[in-house]
Amino acid sequence: MAKDTHKGLFDPLPQTSNSQLNQNHHIVLDPTELYDIPSGYIPITTDVEWIKLFGVSTSSCWVKGKQLCDWAEAWLRARNRTSEIAEIKQDPRHYLEALFSPEFLPKYWTGEQLLILATRLNSYPQDKPIAYLLADITDSDKNIWFGEASIQNLADWLAIQVPQQCRFLERVWQNRFQKHDLAKYYQTEDKILLLRRWLGIAEPKITDLGIYPPPIPEFLTPEFDQFWEQQLFQSEGKILDNLIPTEQSGFERIANVTYNVLSNRPKWITKARESKVAGYLSHQQKIELGDRQSPPQPQPLSIDASPQEALTWSTESYLPFRRWETVINQPPSSERFSDRLADSFVEWILKHYPVMKVDSVEHSYLNYNVAQKVQNLCQSTPVLWVVVDGLGWLDHQELISLLTKDYKLAVETAIEPRFSILPTLTEYAKWSLYAQLLPSDSSWVADASKGFPKMGTGKRYTDGQVDRLYDALKKKTHHLYCWDTDIFDSLYHKQKDWKSLYQLERPHALEGIAKKIDYCLQQYPDSEQLRIVIASDHGQMMGILDKITHCPPELEFKGRMAIGKTDDSRFVVLEGDRYGLPHDISVIRNSASFSSLSYTTDKKIIGSHGGLFPEEVVVGVSVLRKSVQRRPVLISCHGEGEPKKSGELKITIDNPNSVPLTDLFLYIKELPYFVSGKPLEKTIAAHKEETFKQIIPEVPELLPGSENNQFLLSGELTFLFANAENGSATLDFNSKIIINQMFVSGFNIDEFL
Repeated sequence: MAKDTHKGLFDPLPQTSNSQLNQNHHIVLDPTELYDIPSGYIPITTDVEWIKLFGVSTSSCWVKGKQLCDWAEAWLRARNRTSEIAEIKQDPRHYLEALFSPEFLPKYWTGEQLLILATRLNSYPQDKPIAYLLADITDSDKNIWFGEASIQNLADWLAIQVPQQCRFLERVWQNRFQKHDLAKYYQTEDKILLLRRWLGIAEPKITDLGIYPPPIPEFLTPEFDQFWEQQLFQSEGKILDNLIPTEQSGFERIANVTYNVLSNRPKWITKARESKVAGYLSHQQKIELGDRQSPPQPQPLSIDASPQEALTWSTESYLPFRRWETVINQPPSSERFSDRLADSFVEWILKHYPVMKVDSVEHSYLNYNVAQKVQNLCQSTPVLWVVVDGLGWLDHQELISLLTKDYKLAVETAIEPRFSILPTLTEYAKWSLYAQLLPSDSSWVADASKGFPKMGTGKRYTDGQVDRLYDALKKKTHHLYCWDTDIFDSLYHKQKDWKSLYQLERPHALEGIAKKIDYCLQQYPDSEQLRIVIASDHGQMMGILDKITHCPPELEFKGRMAIGKTDDSRFVVLEGDRYGLPHDISVIRNSASFSSLSYTTDKKIIGSHGGLFPEEVVVGVSVLRKSVQRRPVLISCHGEGEPKKSGELKITIDNPNSVPLTDLFLYIKELPYFVSGKPLEKTIAAHKEETFKQIIPEVPELLPGSENNQFLLSGELTFLFANAENGSATLDFNSKIIINQMFVSGFNIDEFL
């Protein structure tokens, strides 16, 4: 059926061509005088025309007016010629009154309007013509108008703005639901007010419908945002503490309003508030919110830390602080505390790298372990391996956020840290990444492309060959496709202003990489099967660096490293035999550099690497897919305590998924301390069950008449899958707290003393 494209209810309908006239039935009677006389008919609209033409002309006649139609019908009946009547036009009012009953037609509708409306309604299937017309006029989903009454249907319908001239038709449609449990809502006289009350931005608020399921309708978003901005300012952010995201309509918008408010009022920021909105913000928003307050100042890395402890220190303590200090605080290089922290890492890596390099590739903390991971994944599914030259740990996190938020990819394996192969220059680190060998191997050459064939499968494509990559994906020619891009690294070598590089060009480059990854997925016929592995060879130094002067003449300089050996105390030496290198290499110990491909206007250096700072050495690997089936997370809580005293709650969380659970928030309806939710300072690792204890500041009293000393607990745990995807779990039905209370009869023992 053709869609009605006329948006005005009474817009004149287009004239249609007449079908072949039947000469045996050539008289049309229109007593209503509402219908237009089509071409091909002789009009008879007056007594004179009746006398001159009716019964005389053999042409088709259109008789208009009740009196003339009565005469014509009587005249034809007397002559036994009523069979010549092709049609007697009916008054559209009768059809509409029957269709709209028990509603009465508006008195201000003219006969011409009634005819247009009846004609339009008659053009639809007659089971639900009003629903068809309303759907077409509002350009909305027909299923909303055809559907049965439900919370979702009610929400969808309230969001549809119906033109004022169609409100009568909508009221007729509303009458369908007079006997339903939701009838009082469907029968509303003011849709917008009802919707505002449901959203909680008008009084009295509606609570028995639960949260409003769809996103906030666009026409109400300014009012919604303004309402919550006012609430946050008036309460100094405290209103957020009492909100439960899964029970609050439009919490995603509230989270973004919160981000704007807290950005302007950093004193109102708390860890709990950050955690509550984290799942609804982009990675960049979360970073910017955190930047309003300085992160904790880390302690130096212990020289005796294990490799995993060193990676955790780097990713969770050092790198966030380093980024804040160089991007936000920006002290002079001589006053950077993070440089002193980095020196503790330099000492650690010098001691432990020679030990780590002897581990097997499969179990190594070194970055060539990634190639082994890729080979294993290729055993079961095709893989697109994206190697982003120069992508550090923090940038990798931001790229994942873009892919999950903007392109709806799912994290299958959360980003894991690795130590780059030393030195952190492409010709060493990337060759080893592909070859799964240290640069000391006799086959090493300063050309990463020569390392990839050692993978033994797949094909590597550079930025100049992406057209071939797209074509190969379309044709499914390989099981491994490697896109080796230096878009990101070259950005650091070309820009001359650190601030614009970091805040403008860098995010733009990451967005471009994310977009190309998404395009690659679109090319592959079985995109659900294609795994995306993201990795890098090394990271980048952060901030503006000093240029080292009076360089030792015996060295061959390359960025922050030089080929050769020196006893200059400003350097540390990586001996070839001990560090798995083809020759001895000297690395600048501090944050300075020999040279760079680009300099700032005052001859400072940006975009240099090759040294031993954590931002150069610590890189990540992650695995994403178009969709990942999440398994149910299990949570149970058991506690004990005396009324009005502190107690203890034992919490067990079982995470059967391939990614960790982060930003945990626990809500328990029966415990006041947890009613509005409390953050749990935990990350539950993938495929792990963890049990820990949480203090309850005050245990509640048993209700009078309680049959035992137990409170069954109900509530939920909200969290993020790998910092990216919202999830929740309902408390196990056996969760409970034992309250050690002597009297529960309603009497107090003090009354008997």
